Amino acid sequence: MPTLERPDVTLHYEERGGGPPLLLVAGIASDSLSWLPVATPLAARFRTLMPDNRGVGRTCPQDAPCSIDAMADDCAALLRHAGIERATVLGHSMGGFVAQRLVRRHPGLVGRLVLVATAAGASERDRARFDAMAASLEAGEDRARWLARLFELVFTARFRNDRSMIAAVMAWSLAHPDAPSARGFRRQVDAMVAYDGTDDDAAIAVPTLVVAGREDPLFPVERCEAFARSLRAAGFAVIEDAAHAVHTEQPAAFVDAIVRFAASA
Repeated sequence: MPTLERPDVTLHYEERGGGPPLLLVAGIASDSLSWLPVATPLAARFRTLMPDNRGVGRTCPQDAPCSIDAMADDCAALLRHAGIERATVLGHSMGGFVAQRLVRRHPGLVGRLVLVATAAGASERDRARFDAMAASLEAGEDRARWLARLFELVFTARFRNDRSMIAAVMAWSLAHPDAPSARGFRRQVDAMVAYDGTDDDAAIAVPTLVVAGREDPLFPVERCEAFARSLRAAGFAVIEDAAHAVHTEQPAAFVDAIVRFAASA
């Protein structure tokens, strides 16, 4: 089990494949296992590094201090630990905040940037949504009920109405041996709420691809497109029949978008 000792956490990460380096930074409440739908095809083309962010997975303790800055510094330390001088960095949702801050704090480590279902920060509505979800988890809400509410935010109705699919996702989530604790989730929510990426965006000069899910209620297409236009060197792509969890609902289209962007270098 590969780990990296940091001053205040033991960072767990997964590494697969060979080729150009690709760092995958997961979103809120998600760890390295969240990349399973795309891990194998990406590893066929890239050397992939997938850390468990602070607050989730096998990075411990889960209740360690957590901020977007700290997670960006963890990513920088991981790249250096792996002997990688420059990588493509892909951040999903809150992981997109981390990726943007990584460019600002450690610009030499990022050669290309992929920002999926994200923007320069969370909306006030979504900050309130996730603050309420953290409070309900802290209050001991039934985990299956809590997950069902989360799934409403990240999956299309079409995906949720596929009984066999949603049952499999629910069973996998409930059986997860390192599911986020209430304290760990609260730490991530507070980090997300505190993030303002306005200055980070001004610092992004590397080639960038912004990817949106057509039916994402958290980061709608229009918002992602405006975000892409605000960056100096950004392309924009929309993945159809997907909501927020783009790589779970449409893994083949997701991988194709990443491969095509990498090939345009």
